[in-house]
Amino acid sequence: MTRKQIEAAIERNLPFSIQMADGKEYRVPHRDYISLPPTGWAAVVYDDVGHVWVLPLLTMTGLSYQELSAAHKKKSR
Repeated sequence: MTRKQIEAAIERNLPFSIQMADGKEYRVPHRDYISLPPTGWAAVVYDDVGHVWVLPLLTMTGLSYQELSAAHKKKSR
């Protein structure tokens, strides 16, 4: 993965997941749950309970977008 691909996912402002080479998946429900350090070698992902993961871009294998629920779609209008 590249920094530009992660930035594009964030800009879409849709929930997405990051798949890693070890098979783990990290959910990003909103742009506030991810940040990109200035050096650009990793992404930092947060969850609601205070966990933080530093994910190297080189070990990311893909992104997938989650379908928004009908209630969430209605709220965002």
